[in-house]
Amino acid sequence: MPVTHRHNSLSTTPTSPKVAFATSLTDMTTAPINIPTSGHMKRSSGSDIMGSPSSSMKRSISTPTMASAAMVSTEQVAEFERHRQGQAMMTTYISSAIKEKKQGNLGPYEDLIAQLTVTKPAPLTPTKLLQWIQALSQCISVIDKSCSSLIDAMLQIDWLSQDDVFVQYYLSFLGNVVSAHAFYVVPVQSMLVKKLVLRHKPSAIDFAQQHSRVHQALKYILDLIPTGPTSLFPLLVAEFPHKRESIRAHITFVKNILAILDYAPILREQVLAIIIDRIIKIDVEIQVELEELEDSDTEVVYDFDLGDIGDDDENGENDSDDDSDSDADSNSGSDSEAPEVSVLNIKDMTQKLDMMLLHVFLYLERFINSCRHMPMVNGQPPAQIQSTFMILLTIFNKTILQTFKSRHTQFLLFYYMSIATQFSDYFLGCLCRQILDKSQPQIMRIAAAAYLSSFVARAKYLDIRQVGMVVEMLGAFALQFVEQVDTGSHIMPDAERYAIFYASVQALLYIFCFRWKILVIGGEARPVSSNKDDFDSAGMIVGTMDSPLTAEAVVRQWHSGLAPLQRIVTSRLNPLKMCSDNVVKQFARLSNSLNFMYIYPILEQNKKIFIPRTSVSVYNAPQGPSGGTYSVGQNGSGNGAGGSGGSGGALPHELETFFPFDPYRLRQSARFVTSIYQDWENDEDEDEDEDEDEEDYDEDEEEVDQEDDELQYIGRHSGEDDEEEDEDELEMNKSIMAMSISPSPAHFLVQGMTNSTRR
Repeated sequence: MPVTHRHNSLSTTPTSPKVAFATSLTDMTTAPINIPTSGHMKRSSGSDIMGSPSSSMKRSISTPTMASAAMVSTEQVAEFERHRQGQAMMTTYISSAIKEKKQGNLGPYEDLIAQLTVTKPAPLTPTKLLQWIQALSQCISVIDKSCSSLIDAMLQIDWLSQDDVFVQYYLSFLGNVVSAHAFYVVPVQSMLVKKLVLRHKPSAIDFAQQHSRVHQALKYILDLIPTGPTSLFPLLVAEFPHKRESIRAHITFVKNILAILDYAPILREQVLAIIIDRIIKIDVEIQVELEELEDSDTEVVYDFDLGDIGDDDENGENDSDDDSDSDADSNSGSDSEAPEVSVLNIKDMTQKLDMMLLHVFLYLERFINSCRHMPMVNGQPPAQIQSTFMILLTIFNKTILQTFKSRHTQFLLFYYMSIATQFSDYFLGCLCRQILDKSQPQIMRIAAAAYLSSFVARAKYLDIRQVGMVVEMLGAFALQFVEQVDTGSHIMPDAERYAIFYASVQALLYIFCFRWKILVIGGEARPVSSNKDDFDSAGMIVGTMDSPLTAEAVVRQWHSGLAPLQRIVTSRLNPLKMCSDNVVKQFARLSNSLNFMYIYPILEQNKKIFIPRTSVSVYNAPQGPSGGTYSVGQNGSGNGAGGSGGSGGALPHELETFFPFDPYRLRQSARFVTSIYQDWENDEDEDEDEDEDEEDYDEDEEEVDQEDDELQYIGRHSGEDDEEEDEDELEMNKSIMAMSISPSPAHFLVQGMTNSTRR
């Protein structure tokens, strides 16, 4: 007799899938069945996960039960008996097919799989599928590794769109399979992880409920298998959407893998690391494409209206639009369309970056709030809060710090540190140690200086103690460097050799521009002498370098960490020539206005100094872990974009213009940063006074006695420097107002415009 006929003869009419069988012979219920988190015998064969730990029932949940005879009719008893007999025959059929397969007869086994995967003339009904699930649950002990094709067929069932009773029976089957046979853990987890991506197949069950069922299944499997997280993480990495996939695909997956951390906290470090790694790759690519667009010959102005992307809309109605946007770069028809395609691609990636960061911020906020009820120990935050900070700090050191052109990713740590002073203390300490550690690669020390200065300047939650500590360290380090190196007239500025020194001085100047108000110890109006080196009794600078102070000039007492600045800026290393022009000019304006230091003579002298370019190549440079380009110095060492002096006579371009915590321009996620972020505060009156001071000085410029200045001409005089300075003056005036010194104004296109929105 053909097997298919035999199967038809075994088919019986099952009970409705809406009826759930009771866990004992004395009661019956139609209520939905909840999977317990305990009471299941791990690695058992065919155990009943649906029953309570004290249940007397030892067989699978598919075993039909019957209520008290006094409560059921004769028809119900007969129906139950038919179902029981049919279930027993299907179980016998499955066991027989597997047994014959092991003996070499594959026919019945292949026919069994064919019936489970039949699609023509019509797929199996949910009722029939439920019968097979119940029967297979009775045969778990004989379904060994050789039956992988049978398990694969069961894993292809579209169980997410079924009713609750069907789902519970299916999850029970999965639990029995992984408990009895550990080699099926990975296939089951793989099937579940694939369900966390954006689905396009229509269903009566919405996406939120489908994903909730997947998380229920994953949690259940992880509860059963202690080693489950180890095998789960590689599957999450493999299914992470490619950066060119749609925005909604990224949002859906990021939300779901963050939800996994609620019941698998052991994966927190790995999951956050992979998410941040994917975020920073998109972040860097946006900056690279913006630079390429800006370098093109075509002047392009577009309106970046990011709009709002609803968090709750996962129905995929606009997926086709997202996909078309994400693939826009491959559909350009001519060279003339290239700029427009690039802008569309940047817009798509910016939206993607914004929403991915938003959901990580939301997760961190939710995690922090969930721990607020936990007691503090010795004034320290709860252990869970501290462990997550250490995870973020580890990711920062391994990924973010080593990646140039990251524009927004680092604000995740910026936000998290705002919840406890201890975290910002620890972060500042780590950066300071990195700068001082001579065993570290020079590029890492320079990057640490950039992060240190930008963080101190922009973190509103830092207090005077923390700012003063950093100023003390930078000043002492730079002064010690000068005393060790500036030993004679043969010393000349060298961007490659002294890069860490210039980076530290630039950091100190940058911090002063933002934080000078809290660095003022006190002040009063009193006559000021015009001695060149004028310090008060506490060793604090009150006026230097023949500044044009009036007799009633306001004299402020400054933090002692600023005292070494005069010796530093007048050294033969000439940091005012080597640091960023924008930072130096803003420092000159501000320090003169505050009667702190008068450095315009040095700036005028520096205009006439030419420093030969070094033959340093930045091509074919090694890549950072997430795509940031490092440059290679003359000596062949991988010093990176900052240790090589590749810009010739100044710090390399990436370092000179890189301040990691420049204004945050992503619309949706900006709300987590705004309240803790220090914007640039401009005093228009001070600017007007400074303009007058510069004009007065320019009139008397020829009277400056250059022979008395220790700064010497190095190489030949370049007449082009004066012209370049004049041409850049207007642009500098704009850029210093924001003190947002990024590689290019195009970095701020993400707000909805191509020109920078300065604060």
